[in-house]
Amino acid sequence: MKIYLYFFLFLFLNCQSQIASSKAVSQGKEISFEDKYHYPFSLTHKDFLIIDSQDKMDEVFALIHKRNEGNRFSPIPAIVENETYIIVKSRLKNSNDVSIDAIRLIKNTLYIKVTEFDNPDFNTTSRTSPNILLKLSGNITFKKIITTY
Repeated sequence: MKIYLYFFLFLFLNCQSQIASSKAVSQGKEISFEDKYHYPFSLTHKDFLIIDSQDKMDEVFALIHKRNEGNRFSPIPAIVENETYIIVKSRLKNSNDVSIDAIRLIKNTLYIKVTEFDNPDFNTTSRTSPNILLKLSGNITFKKIITTY
């Protein structure tokens, strides 16, 4: 049983985006953020994407505009100093979307506290993890993201 538990923890801790206890979120440096938009489709194959240049932002929004239904396009944010944009895929449990409650940076890990909710703009039976565009205050550098519920 112990070997199985250690193996599970090894696999679990080696993912790019992880789930952790809420105690970890209460420590570290709190990051100010703005939840820009939730997209009900995939914008990256990874669990998160750091948008660190205007070219990368333009590429992301080219995908968004391509998938957009209707005649209106979202404005493309400009990359400026002391801001970091990221796209995060939050895993769903019992809902079709999540709201971001808090973000903390501990060493090279970004801890994101989320709360599940049913978004009326998304299909209620959708199990597709939303891609969330976040604007973080400051030049934030990190290597992984851990999501807490």
